[in-house]
Amino acid sequence: MPRLTIVLPLKGRHLFTLRFLWHANRARLPYRILIADGQVYPALAAILENSREHFPNLEIDYVRYSDDRNFRDFFVKMADALQRVTTPYAMQADNDDFVAYAGTERSVDFLEAHPGYVCCGGGIAGFSVYSGLDSPNGPIGRLNRYAYRYTYRDRSEDLSSSSTVERLCQGSRNWWSYYAVYRTEALKTICREIVDLNFSDLQLHEFFCAMRALTLGKARSDGSTIAYLRQYGTSLGSSFKKDWVHHLLRSRFTSDFSAMIDRIAKEAAAADGVDAAAVAEMLRSICEDWLREFLKIYYGSLQSVKQLLRDKTPVLFNWLKSRRRYFVSHERAALFSRLAADGASDIYLTQFASELETIEDVLTGAEFAAFVQPYVTTFGAASPPAKPAAVTLGRRAERRWT
Repeated sequence: MPRLTIVLPLKGRHLFTLRFLWHANRARLPYRILIADGQVYPALAAILENSREHFPNLEIDYVRYSDDRNFRDFFVKMADALQRVTTPYAMQADNDDFVAYAGTERSVDFLEAHPGYVCCGGGIAGFSVYSGLDSPNGPIGRLNRYAYRYTYRDRSEDLSSSSTVERLCQGSRNWWSYYAVYRTEALKTICREIVDLNFSDLQLHEFFCAMRALTLGKARSDGSTIAYLRQYGTSLGSSFKKDWVHHLLRSRFTSDFSAMIDRIAKEAAAADGVDAAAVAEMLRSICEDWLREFLKIYYGSLQSVKQLLRDKTPVLFNWLKSRRRYFVSHERAALFSRLAADGASDIYLTQFASELETIEDVLTGAEFAAFVQPYVTTFGAASPPAKPAAVTLGRRAERRWT
C-alpha cells in the first residue's frame, strides 16, 4: 500500500510527461501517480490510459479534465485531484522535473515520526539540458548545468516554532514547500481554499500556499537530502500578455492580496490568541520586501539592458542564454560537497549518486531516446512553441498552467 501520492498536473509538454513517467518507472517509485490532465491530447491520453503497457512498475491514475482555460480552471482541477487522493501523504510535481526517491522517503519518514509537522521536503536542485541552440532545454540532451538549489531563496530550514505567528515571520517567503511532502488533509485544505479565493495572480497563489501551510503546522526542509530536481528554461511562455505591470492594472491583485492576508492573519491570530490586525501588518511588511525586490530585479536598470539585448541582438542573447557550458562536472561535484557539508551521510550520498546516474541516463542515454523517438514529431507539433517568459517569479505555477 503506497504511503504517498504524487499529483501531476498536465497542460502541454507531452514529451516531458513521457520522460517523467519513464524515469519514475525506471526508478521504481513506489508511489501512486495521479495525473490531472487539463489539456487532453488523444495520442498521449491513449498511452496514459494504458499505462501498465508502457510503465509496468508504476501505479498511475489518469483523470481527464476540461481544458485549463484560465487560473480558476487550474485551481478547480487541482482541488478535485487532491480529493481523489487516499494515501496519508501527497505532493505536487511538474512533468518537466524529477522526483528523487531517497530524499522523498526521508521526508515521509520524518512526517510519520513528527506529528506536529504538516510538510517536509528535501532540497530542490536545479539542472538544465543542452539540446542545441534551436531547441534549448528539451526533454533530452547533454547536462548543461547543475545547481545545489534551484533559486537563491530555496534554502533548508526547520520552521519548528510552536507559535504560528513566529513560523509565518520566519518562513512566509519560502519557495521550497510547494514541492514538499504534505499530510494529505492539509494539502486538500490549501487547494480547496485556493478555489474559494480564486487568485487572479499566480504569485499570490504561491504565497498563499507557503503561508497557509505554516498556519496548519510546522514545516521542514532537510538540507542533507535532495528530493526534487527542477529543470531550467522549460516554461512554454509567460502567462501575461505583455508584462506584470500590464497584468497588475487589469487584475484583482490588490483585492486578492487583501483577501489572502485577511485569511492568513485570522488563522494565525486564532491559533496564537493574538490580534489579527497586528499579524496582518506583519505579513504586509514581508510582502512589501518581496515586491520591492521583484520590481528591482525585473524593472531595474539591469533588466533594461537585457531587454535591449533581446530587441537589438536576439541571436547573441539566445546564444548567451542557451550556449553549451563546460563546467558541469565541477557543478555536479559541488552538489555532493554541499550535501556532505549539510550533514548527508555516506549511505545517502551513495544512494543519491545512483539516483543522479539514473536521471542522467534518461537525459543522455539511448534507451529513453529510442522510446520517445516515435512520438517526437506528433507530440512536438501538438505543443505550442516556446517563447521567452516576461516574468520568471511565479514560474512554478506558470510552468504547469500555461
